[in-house]
Amino acid sequence: MNLINKYKNTIIYGLIAVMIFVLMQQCNSNQNLKREVELAKEDSNRNFNNYLASKDSINTLIADNGNLISEIRSYKFDLSDLKQEQSDLLDKYKTSLNLNKDLNKVNTLLAVNVNIKDSIIASSNLTEIDSNNSILAFNRSDDFGNGNTRTLFGELKITRFDSIYSYGNPTITLQQTINLMAAIEDNKGYDEIKISTSYPGLNISNIENINLINSRLNKKQKKKAGWSVGVGFGYGINLNNNQVISTGPSIGLGVYYSPSWLRF
Repeated sequence: MNLINKYKNTIIYGLIAVMIFVLMQQCNSNQNLKREVELAKEDSNRNFNNYLASKDSINTLIADNGNLISEIRSYKFDLSDLKQEQSDLLDKYKTSLNLNKDLNKVNTLLAVNVNIKDSIIASSNLTEIDSNNSILAFNRSDDFGNGNTRTLFGELKITRFDSIYSYGNPTITLQQTINLMAAIEDNKGYDEIKISTSYPGLNISNIENINLINSRLNKKQKKKAGWSVGVGFGYGINLNNNQVISTGPSIGLGVYYSPSWLRF
């Protein structure tokens, strides 16, 4: 009993330290659980978005300037949690674009299928080379604005022998410049890609947009809880060997435990 009374203050401080340690451990566990819940929610939302994207089809709108706008929901792949079919799809882009195998510093992948249905009325000019041979030349040049152009030119050799005409193989050259404008827009919490052009007769039949993230890497690095050894200097309230509380400078060497939420 005398021994307990002698070290009463030490026992009290020890119990307080144990209680503080237990509370810190509990707080740290709560922080880790909260983080896991956040990741699970993000994974669920992302998987649901990708399911809807797989079922989505191109929606075509008319812009104020008359251009057609094609839009579709974007995919979002987590590089730290890829499904097999997603990995196979990404391999196609790695091969085609010569990308690094981990897609490091790659943020977005985009593939667009376009169809062009065109009809051209070209001006023509017939030039007589001699009494039996002529050259039919034709050309057409159009500027549709915003960097969209089309130029067609060619010629056809015509030979006449008596009343019979024969034709050589025509040479035709078609030059096109097609400008596609694209944007990724947040639409009620999900990404949607929009593509437009002023080139006439161009139809966008398919768009595949994949935004890449790494949820386990890009998140702010969490400080881990743990033990450490350190030397402390300070001035404050001290408990000496005689169980007497006093104030003054102090120096100590000890083992410490810090929860993640107290580390900075």
